[in-house]
Amino acid sequence: MTRQRVEGAGLQWHEEANAAALAESLGQAVTQCLKGALERQGTASLVVSGGSTPAPVLRYLSDADIDWSKVSVTLADERWVPPGHPDSNESLVRETLLQGKAAAASFVPLYRADLTEADALPLIAADVSAMHQPFTVVMLGMGGDGHTASLFPDAALDELVPAMALYNTSTVAFLHPPSVSQARISLTRACLLHAENRFLHITGEAKCDVLAAALDACEGGEWQPGYAPVVGLLTEQPAKATVFWSP
Repeated sequence: MTRQRVEGAGLQWHEEANAAALAESLGQAVTQCLKGALERQGTASLVVSGGSTPAPVLRYLSDADIDWSKVSVTLADERWVPPGHPDSNESLVRETLLQGKAAAASFVPLYRADLTEADALPLIAADVSAMHQPFTVVMLGMGGDGHTASLFPDAALDELVPAMALYNTSTVAFLHPPSVSQARISLTRACLLHAENRFLHITGEAKCDVLAAALDACEGGEWQPGYAPVVGLLTEQPAKATVFWSP
């Protein structure tokens, strides 16, 4: 039923038999998108997510035959912790993606040491904005509560919940959702939507059910406050979004 619901919303659906096959197929799709952008425009950009689910895809991409020297990479979001911290998404990316061939890519970190949120934000926003635009690929994950990046249900969009984002631009925002213990910095919904391709990577029946329920709760295909934030990254310009899923 989820596939029908996804396709009924105008999104694309890609399914594999298991997580390993899904990671490889997603890696292949991202590779083709990046290669195509390089052929057309000479540069490309990739936004990735942290967590255990995308790690196999990032490892696949690290050995992809791409001119990585012309690709810029950043994160969809980051906990405000330094590299080396167990919760650092940057550390994950450096250990998985930025190895082998992909070590030649330029990386735009979201964490900046020894700076306050207010001082760091304009520097980060400028660096993200200087990447190839629109982003060639945005790879997203989804939590069990329907959050994506650091857009949580209780602090979903900085545009709509300004009290949760004391420091924000149209590109990045600091968020302090009550449901999590650490401050977060995240690309905004508007920034993440500014992409040629958006891929949502999820595994398991539970995540499938969360996505289906989120789409069902979204009347008329429009994101509204209180709905799962992931919907706002899928149902706007749905033709550019693909759900990659495996059991």
